[in-house]
Amino acid sequence: MRSIPETVFDLLLNALLQIGFLTILAAVFSRFVAKARARHQFSFYLAVLLFCVAVPITNTLWHFPSAIVAEQSQGPFLSGAGGVNQPSWIWQGHSAHHSQSIIPAGFQVWISGVWAVFILFRLARFSLAVDRVRRLRRDASVISPARVGMAGQILGVGSRVTLLESAAIDDPVTVGAFRPAILLPGKMLPELGEQDLSAILAHEYGHIRRRDFPIHILCELISMPVAWHPGIRYLMSKISQTREFACDDYAAARVGKRHSYANTLVRLASLCLHVPRRSAVALGIFDGDNLETRIMMLTEKIPSLSRVGLIGLALAASTTFGVGAVLMQAVSLQARAEPASTPGKFAGTWHWMFGGRSFSTMILVRSRSGLTGSVAESRIALDEDGGLLRADPSEDTTPKPITSVKLDGSALHVTVSDGFQFLVSLKDDNHAEIRPVGAPPNMKPIAAERVH
Repeated sequence: MRSIPETVFDLLLNALLQIGFLTILAAVFSRFVAKARARHQFSFYLAVLLFCVAVPITNTLWHFPSAIVAEQSQGPFLSGAGGVNQPSWIWQGHSAHHSQSIIPAGFQVWISGVWAVFILFRLARFSLAVDRVRRLRRDASVISPARVGMAGQILGVGSRVTLLESAAIDDPVTVGAFRPAILLPGKMLPELGEQDLSAILAHEYGHIRRRDFPIHILCELISMPVAWHPGIRYLMSKISQTREFACDDYAAARVGKRHSYANTLVRLASLCLHVPRRSAVALGIFDGDNLETRIMMLTEKIPSLSRVGLIGLALAASTTFGVGAVLMQAVSLQARAEPASTPGKFAGTWHWMFGGRSFSTMILVRSRSGLTGSVAESRIALDEDGGLLRADPSEDTTPKPITSVKLDGSALHVTVSDGFQFLVSLKDDNHAEIRPVGAPPNMKPIAAERVH
């Protein structure tokens, strides 16, 4: 069974390579995606983010080791038989053309520990942000309908959205996944006219209609294990920017004129004492840090993809990312315990046992080429069930030298000079099972005990 540090290290290494590759693909498609509507751009980057999180996890937890790798690895297994049992790790891709490098187990554990500290830090910061937003909403006061006047009609009749005023914020924000609320800064509220309020409420109500707040929370949580990756930060930035584009489109449609809404955004920017908010779980009208681009998109005519072009782009992106995922599955990396010390577990003097006594002695010793040794001949007879009926030493007591030793999975395949072949499988450190090659299918294994 794979250890937790081993699995974590697999995940981090696969995430480093695979998220980087997927992010590059997203950047290549970005110039084409920019021609689509804002809500489609948002959906694209959100889908890529989910894909970037899912692919490394899937490739790490549900890997399919290659039989070719196991076969080609037999040489290195035996070549290190004379070494000491070291807790190091071997990394190899799941393909016929693979490379190997040995990484010390201590380094793996250290990296996993740093990652665990990073996750705890992110969780702590996220929890503080949630608590800060909770206190922000608790300390805010309800705004009466008379103070917003006709602008309140933006929210619609029977809306369950709560309007609040807070002195602790510098620009309007939206909070709440199940009980949404729009918070307006108390220091700015007296300066707002009806047109300003309509633009603010339309934009923030766009966040609520689009379910941006719960989606934002979901993105923060699922990306947390790989939030250290620059590609994830790039995608989160793109999601934030396109989310604001989409809400601007919604707000401009509700207000009625895109140029008028753009002018209002510029005026609001001059009124807001906008500083980066420490809360990661509130959505503000100036999120995305791309006000200039938003104004340009509202005031200039930008060619948009037709329905056919959008479908073509979706098919091209789906095909490209799908093929990329298959390729990454083929070359994903997996940690394996370094097998150089495995033959050493077989070394020693073994007695083949029947009826509580030894009838043959097998000696396996380390050498530069792997394992060598000898086996004493014996005579055995089987009963109808495949068990040993009789087992005695041969009249010729001269041990036969072992000419070939190689690993066959977890068993040791031994060939003796007279052509006799058998498999040795360890049950524990001092007990093994012997299975002669070419024996009847129902033959039960011969018990062996290590004496030293």
